[in-house]
Amino acid sequence: MSRSTPQRGSTAPASLTLRLAIATAGTLLIWLGVTRLSTALWGEGMSLAKHLTNAVGAFVLAVPLVLVLCRYVDHRPVSSLGLRGGGQAWRDALYGALTWLLPATGGLVVAIALGWLDIRLESSAAELVGAILLLVVLVFCYEAFPEELVFRGYVYRNLTSVVAPWVAVLVQAVLFSIFGTVLWVVTAGWGVFLERSVLFFGMAVVTGCIRLIAGSVWASIGFHLAFQVVMQLALSSSYVDIEVSDDGVFILATAVVAFCAATTVAGRLWRGPVNWTAPG
Repeated sequence: MSRSTPQRGSTAPASLTLRLAIATAGTLLIWLGVTRLSTALWGEGMSLAKHLTNAVGAFVLAVPLVLVLCRYVDHRPVSSLGLRGGGQAWRDALYGALTWLLPATGGLVVAIALGWLDIRLESSAAELVGAILLLVVLVFCYEAFPEELVFRGYVYRNLTSVVAPWVAVLVQAVLFSIFGTVLWVVTAGWGVFLERSVLFFGMAVVTGCIRLIAGSVWASIGFHLAFQVVMQLALSSSYVDIEVSDDGVFILATAVVAFCAATTVAGRLWRGPVNWTAPG
């Protein structure tokens, strides 16, 4: 058995559909409820208090949802979700972060060297380090861990019990895109529909492939964490004062380059056979 082949087990199609619907709809309701609550408490604009409320609320509701479904509906151990422990988890998370950081850094260096982009840090080095550490915690709790646990953990694991892993990657990407796009349309209106649906689907395909190649959900968590921390650090003035001359060029040089190159980098970091075709 290759490292990415799921543990044995099967799920009837009707039962599978219900489980995926519960996981996706439950996650969407949690995020909608948490964001509505934080907005009611702290107002429309993003603030540390609002971000912290979102992070705590999403984490303490979404993680138990997955654990309950896995333990009492699927009757599978939590380890079946790809949550390795100990040093292996740290290594997978670090490698996952590198699948984003390495190509993004390369793209950023090229963009700056060619004069397409200028970045200025107005805050001190200490403020920058503090902002990074703060965002790592907030993004991990609000987005990276719970979203990856649901979609690249629970949803992906259930899908691979009946379909080829590459099909599971595409299906979970569709469900993640529905979740993220509906959330944004409800909160920001229909004007974001196309942009967000493409973004969420593309990101979910990439993180799904990383999850498959690594055989660990910690890998996709690392990618997700690196992506969101850098984007929020550079494109938001909430935590540190960074001036980016062109947001579009920055996104192209970092996020788009990383999305295109991440699976190639992952294949270099995690070596060995990868099961793309056989359900487990």
